[in-house]
Amino acid sequence: MKEKNGNGHKNGSSNGNAQMMFSPLHSHGIELDVEETLSQPIVVAGAMTLQENWLEHIHTQTNTPDVHEQTEVVTGDAVQFEKIERAIHDLLDAFNVNWQDPNYTETPERVAKAYLKYWANGYGRLPENEITVFPNSSGSGDLVMVKDMQFYSTCSHHLAPFKGMGAIAYLPGDSLLGLSKLGRILDIYARRFQLQERIGAQVADKIMELIRPQGVMVVLYDVEHMCMSSRGVQMHAANTTTMATRGAFKHSAELRAEVLSLLK
Repeated sequence: MKEKNGNGHKNGSSNGNAQMMFSPLHSHGIELDVEETLSQPIVVAGAMTLQENWLEHIHTQTNTPDVHEQTEVVTGDAVQFEKIERAIHDLLDAFNVNWQDPNYTETPERVAKAYLKYWANGYGRLPENEITVFPNSSGSGDLVMVKDMQFYSTCSHHLAPFKGMGAIAYLPGDSLLGLSKLGRILDIYARRFQLQERIGAQVADKIMELIRPQGVMVVLYDVEHMCMSSRGVQMHAANTTTMATRGAFKHSAELRAEVLSLLK
């Protein structure tokens, strides 16, 4: 137990280079468990999301690469774990929490584990390692769609959670993706520090790269952003819908309308 001193907080940690209150880091890293798991958005009330006229107002996103390189990485090793654990400790310490309270003593370790194993585990995963591709032996180019896939993410602006539903549709070329792998790709990109618009763009671009279909459409809908609903204007009943289109879907309003009609 730390002693109170003139330069420290009343909670027992100093303002300088204080010793950490959490236990020493384990020598092993965190093993990631992958099984657990528009240019501008529009904001609409939840009940309005799938009204017939929403296509007139929704913004589509085409292939617009990020201006800034994404450098984030998850290794799950001891060094990264300790840095996250220490950062969470410092954040709580800034609020002068009472480290004698057992509700806080292991919080830095718990949060570090949660980020590495769940909330940011998408950085430690590559879609190429988790998909199954089949030959399109029938030669059919008919629409393939999986919808109502729930996803969870963390807003890179405020580090607040957001969640919603996703639908992915594509027109096959020579290859098909295992149906469950569409949701897997969405999960990989969602479990990062993200923007909703960027998730849709990254998923669409990756599917185009992996199986070279005639086109891809990714719709993220009924998405609640806690940074919006819990702060500022507090739009509690609002949600956000974004749509990313590639290939045939980018050029055909009829195809986009067909996908949106299947979401109703």
